[in-house]
Amino acid sequence: MTKKINFKIGQRDLDLFTSLDRCAMTARQLCRLSETFSTAFTDEDNLRRRLRTFVNANIVKKFPYAIASDGRTPSYYKLTREGYRLLYGENAAMPKRRYFEAISPGHHHHTNSLAELIVHLCVTAHQNDCRVLHFARENSVKLVAEPFTLYPDAAFVIERSDGRRFSFVVEFDNGTERVRSKQDVESIERKVRGYYAHQARFSAHDPERYLVLFITTRSEQRLDYVFKTTEEIAAKNSRRVVVGCCLNQFLSADPFEIPSLIDHRGLRRTVVPLVKELIQLSTVQQLASQAI
Repeated sequence: MTKKINFKIGQRDLDLFTSLDRCAMTARQLCRLSETFSTAFTDEDNLRRRLRTFVNANIVKKFPYAIASDGRTPSYYKLTREGYRLLYGENAAMPKRRYFEAISPGHHHHTNSLAELIVHLCVTAHQNDCRVLHFARENSVKLVAEPFTLYPDAAFVIERSDGRRFSFVVEFDNGTERVRSKQDVESIERKVRGYYAHQARFSAHDPERYLVLFITTRSEQRLDYVFKTTEEIAAKNSRRVVVGCCLNQFLSADPFEIPSLIDHRGLRRTVVPLVKELIQLSTVQQLASQAI
């Protein structure tokens, strides 16, 4: 049973719990993300006080990060079982035990980088009148296309202001996997082949089709190696399945405004084409036809 609490849980608190269900986050990340909440936190200190209340009530748990920082060692927060029940109900099926446990130090860089991606994506989507829907956390989605089994680092749908939806899965590359390997089942090449095999079941205009958002935390050279491999795999397939960029490039600009994503053909694009861009293009085309 959920522990009895003596304070009110509001919609902003539920927004915070939902964010922690997506990925472990620091107070600073949550404060930035709160721009998308029903009511934003005005400052980080206010948010930290609220988090302390949740920690004392055993709704949220705090863990230290083993990552480089400019000041004091940052901490990340995760939901407890009580917090998960509070968010989804007493009878909700519990995730696996590791969902609630401390993250292994070797995985800290990956988790923090993934959280940065999620925060920036959600905030910039909100600023561009888009919504991030149906978010699936790391390893909660299983894609099977024999002989491949894939577990993306995240999956979500972006809904544009006109109602059109675009589906994505995320693959994060921290430089720990080989790009090519005949022995290594976790190589980037094998993952890309798996995604192309899985996409083959969808028609060109199937709304269930998705893009693989490949993000590397390493150098651009690493991304070049990945896309060279992708180009070879896609030689007999004209579809765009994988787009990507370096994490620092993604975080440095608005990916809905700036075409920071690139595919294996070298073509750049924004996360989704914005309605205002389509209206401008339509206007230009109309003016051009009138001139003719």
